[in-house]
Amino acid sequence: MNEILRVLIKEYLTDLKMQGGSAQTIKSYSYYLSKFIIFIEANSLDFITLSPAQARLYRNQIVEDNLKPRTINKAISGLKCFYDFLIEEGIITGNPIMTRRLRVKEAKTLPKFMTAKELAIFKAWLPTIPKLVSIGFLTMLATGMRLGEVTAVTCRDLMQIPNGGYVIRVRHGKGDIERYVPVMDADVARSLVLLKQYRLPGDLLIRVTTGQYDYWSAKCKKETGLAFYPHRCRHTVGTQLLQKGIALDKVQDVLGHQSISSTRHYAKTAQEAILELAAKADKVKETRAVYITET
Repeated sequence: MNEILRVLIKEYLTDLKMQGGSAQTIKSYSYYLSKFIIFIEANSLDFITLSPAQARLYRNQIVEDNLKPRTINKAISGLKCFYDFLIEEGIITGNPIMTRRLRVKEAKTLPKFMTAKELAIFKAWLPTIPKLVSIGFLTMLATGMRLGEVTAVTCRDLMQIPNGGYVIRVRHGKGDIERYVPVMDADVARSLVLLKQYRLPGDLLIRVTTGQYDYWSAKCKKETGLAFYPHRCRHTVGTQLLQKGIALDKVQDVLGHQSISSTRHYAKTAQEAILELAAKADKVKETRAVYITET
């Protein structure tokens, strides 16, 4: 029976990938579901006849593992989605995972954006690392895109708009929602256009993997003392836009938040105004092409 569970989880993760789930989401769900397998085996349970009471027992067990509330809730959401898959496959008729009953309270924290001082330290460190990795991090800072979204950008996704600025099409954002994100730094826009010149239309634009970003993030922390991780770039962008006076709903569109309540977390740090989102990079063609080596 447990071997069947493993096969079904593998099929579910494959289906999730085919639906456009991000590499990070698939990796996370795989990790959480492996914990569920261990729970089922340790308690000699049948996953097909799992009851809500047994689901609470699973929740209680992962709480005892000292996981963060946010991680616990993600694990519960991942398990619910797996059981939704089992319903679609006709294996079960009802979902025993009732997220409202199982979720644990998360502490409300402000987004961990980088201060001006931290940004200066981070940008001074970037020239010491491979050029492509640096461009990837700068793209996150210029767009607010998630790590998985940046790694998935193809050459076709970088487009120039009538005002001379550039936008990136995010084909599969969180919730599989497509959106267009402005590149809000002219130098970054130029770097991306130069990269595009060395690629085929369907090629990945930056060609840096999630694992490589994780490696260099750890190096940054070690070498600069910054508590850096890629998502801090996104937090920084959201905070900066609201500080410059961009309307909450517009920031929601840029960041791709499904609920505006997620965007409101940034509002507590907001104050001033900005005129445009997309930086003009209309002189890209005149820029001397510099070959950028692969990492």
